Amino acid sequence: MSIDRTQPLIPVSTVQSRDTNDNNGKVRQNVTASTNASTSESGAEVKLSTAQAQLMQPGSKDINTARVEQLKTAIRNGELKMDTGKIADALIADTKAYLEGN
Repeated sequence: MSIDRTQPLIPVSTVQSRDTNDNNGKVRQNVTASTNASTSESGAEVKLSTAQAQLMQPGSKDINTARVEQLKTAIRNGELKMDTGKIADALIADTKAYLEGN
């Protein structure tokens, strides 16, 4: 067996060039027809549902800022106590669930 022998490389088939000015109109028409989205100069514009728009709004509801400050202070003062047994148990349970496919 020789490792020096290689198969000749086959070039990639050529790509047909296209007129971008002509295709812009076609693409915009297809996007509008398939998604009912309005178009703009930069392309398709997507309308978000009310729920999606609310999710995109910045908010502090998902972060407990008081708890974050409490943890920062405890770390800064060297008072943060970690229950390593609890962390290990959670890690083992998570690994078991992953291996079982759950």
